[in-house]
Amino acid sequence: MQRPLISAEHVLQHFLGISRALAGQLDLQSMVNAVSDEIRFILPHDHIDVSLLLDGENHLHAYETGVQTAWSHFVDHPLPIVESPIRALLLGQVAFILSDDAMLDSRFHFPGAFAQPIFDAQLRSRLHVPLRARGEIIGALSCSTHSANFYTQADVDHTQHVADLLASYLYALRQADQAKHLEIAQAQTRAREEGLRLGALRLTEELESERQRIGMDLHDQTLADMTRLHRRIARLQLQAPVSADALQPVSTALQESMQELRRIIDAVKPTVLHLFGFAEGLEDLLLRSVRNSGLNIDTHLFDHSDGVAGQLSEAQQIALFRIVQEAVNNAIKHASPASITVQISRVAEHLQLTIVDDGQGLDGNNRMDTGGIKNMQTRAQLLGAQVQIDKGPGNRGTQVCVSLPLPVSQLREHA
Repeated sequence: MQRPLISAEHVLQHFLGISRALAGQLDLQSMVNAVSDEIRFILPHDHIDVSLLLDGENHLHAYETGVQTAWSHFVDHPLPIVESPIRALLLGQVAFILSDDAMLDSRFHFPGAFAQPIFDAQLRSRLHVPLRARGEIIGALSCSTHSANFYTQADVDHTQHVADLLASYLYALRQADQAKHLEIAQAQTRAREEGLRLGALRLTEELESERQRIGMDLHDQTLADMTRLHRRIARLQLQAPVSADALQPVSTALQESMQELRRIIDAVKPTVLHLFGFAEGLEDLLLRSVRNSGLNIDTHLFDHSDGVAGQLSEAQQIALFRIVQEAVNNAIKHASPASITVQISRVAEHLQLTIVDDGQGLDGNNRMDTGGIKNMQTRAQLLGAQVQIDKGPGNRGTQVCVSLPLPVSQLREHA
C-alpha cells in the first residue's frame, strides 16, 4: 500500500503536538487517548496500545485506543508477561517487532500466547517498540492496522522516537498512580485498624458492663439467697432435733440458688462447649433460645466439618459461639421465623458457619439490630474471620455466614 510522504517539518510539528497533548494529563488512559490523533499523522493506525510492566512483578497493564479489544481488561487484571505476544520485546530479547501480517506471523502463535485479540480485531500489520525510563524497559508502544504489509523499517525509527517522548511521562504517571493506590491502601488499612480499635473498645466496654451486671446479679440474687439460707440454718441449729420437714425448704432454696448460680456462670462462659463439644453446644443453644422465646420454631444443626470445629482453641470456640448466639437471638427477636438452621462446614482452608432463618429478613422495620451486627463483625475481626450478611435462599429471611481461616496445623491433620 502506497503511503503519502510526510516532511521532516511536519513530523517535528506533530512531535510538538504530542508534547502539548501530554500536558495536563493525569491518568494513563487519558494520556493514551490524547496523543493518539497526533501520533496518527506520523504513524497511521487503527489501534494503539501501551503496555506497562508492574514494578517487581512479571505482569503488565495495557491501555488502548482505537479498535477496542480484550487487552483493555488488563488495566484491572494484569497479564503475565509469559502470555504476552510481545514478550520477547518486553524481556529485552529483541530491539523491536515488525510484522507484515500478525495473523500469519509465528511469533504471535506460541503456546499459551494471549493473541486472540489480534485475530478477533484483524490487526494485521503491527509495529512494537520498547518504552524505556531510567535505563530500563518499562513497557511497549504498539501500533496496528487492518492492512497487511503497511509498516516498514522506516517507521521503526519514528515509532521509537514517539516511544522515547512518551516514556518519561508514562513513567511519572505510573509512579504517581502507584503512589495513589498505595495511599488508598494505607488509608484503608488505617480505617480497618481504627474500626478494629473502636470495635475492641466497644467490646471492652460491654465486657466491663457485663462484669458489673454479673457482680450485681451475684450480690442481689445469689449472695442474698446465701444470706437468707445462712440465717435459716442458724435458726434451725437452735432447734433440737431438726425434722426432715424443716430441712426440706432449705434444700429446695439451696437447689434454686445453685441453678441461678449456674445460669450466671453459663452467661460468662458456655460450659456446654467444654462438657459436650462445639457442635453439641450450638445445638443446645438453638434449643434453649427457642424454648425461652416461647415461639414455635423448628431448629436444625448440620456439622460437615469432620470435627475441625471442635479442635479450635477455647477462645475461638467461645467467640464463634457468641456470634451464632447473636445471629440466632436476632432472628428470634426481629424476624418471626418458622425455622432456623445452623450449618458447620469446612470450605477449602476455612471453617464456615452459616445461620439461616426463613423470617422477615433485613428490610423495613424488621432490620436486625445494628449493634448486634456490629458486635458480630467486631468479634469476627478479632478472630481474623469474615462475616457476611445477606438475604436467605430464594430471597427469604436472612443468611449470616462466618468464615474463619484454619490454622496450618489443622489443615495438615485433615489434608
